[in-house]
Amino acid sequence: MKFFRPLVITAVFISVSFAAFASERPIVTGIKAEAGSAKRISVTWTPPENPEPAVTSLAVFRTEEPAASFPQIASLEPVAELIKDSASFTDSVSDYKDYYYTVVAVTEKGRYDIVIPSVNATVNGVHARIPRKNAAKDTSASAREKLYPEGVLRETPLPYIDLIESVNENKRTAMSKNALMQARLLAGSAETAHSPLLPYVFEEDLISPDGGDDYLLFDVLKTTFIKRKYKDAETELLRLLATNRNEAVTSRARFYLGESYYFSGNYADAVNAFLYVIGDYPALAKKWIDSSLDFMQLPEN
Repeated sequence: MKFFRPLVITAVFISVSFAAFASERPIVTGIKAEAGSAKRISVTWTPPENPEPAVTSLAVFRTEEPAASFPQIASLEPVAELIKDSASFTDSVSDYKDYYYTVVAVTEKGRYDIVIPSVNATVNGVHARIPRKNAAKDTSASAREKLYPEGVLRETPLPYIDLIESVNENKRTAMSKNALMQARLLAGSAETAHSPLLPYVFEEDLISPDGGDDYLLFDVLKTTFIKRKYKDAETELLRLLATNRNEAVTSRARFYLGESYYFSGNYADAVNAFLYVIGDYPALAKKWIDSSLDFMQLPEN
């Protein structure tokens, strides 16, 4: 703890020094960006007061990566040029990507080429909000067609019958008696449907979150599940589930694990995975359990 205290003091000193540095020069401070209504992002900041040299206008830059120095934006055209006393800007975007913003003061000599992360440049990406349509309707219908904006993680409605046909019939996982009993009860009233289901993605996982457990799950889906690398998805999801995550992410990760087993032809493990989340997603999990049972042979004893 003794060596930690000087580090904290140093960090505080640096932050205070930046604030003092910015207050005397043509640099805006306290920049923030947040999603607004429709496809808009609101950016706010505090303009400098009586700086030297004097400010004549402000230039707002939008990037897909955080700017840490002026050369990163020097060759870019600003998305807006504002009057010197402006303290906000509303940007209209055409997609749902993460964006970063930098506000640079312009003086009589040109742009003041200082960029300080979290002072006049945002360090966290912000994307426009996706409108929630028909939120009150049944969300368990995974086969329902959905339309998503460009650049958004989505379901991939591709034919998977070839995956079902190529399954190694010898690779079956033994199910416990309790799991067999639950599966038979759940499947008892279901109609036999031998067409494979299409991949299902929860609405929460359609766009990149700001961070935390949700982002870790999103990254696994983006790099494995959405690319139909189901064996890799199994490995990464099991690794994710082996650590302590929040309840919502854990439930969704286990559901995706069930889907990964399903599309790998491992229907017994798929049923077990879906049984874990039957309480969280009763109708949805039952649908996938029914389909899993259609493609596997349940032993009579």
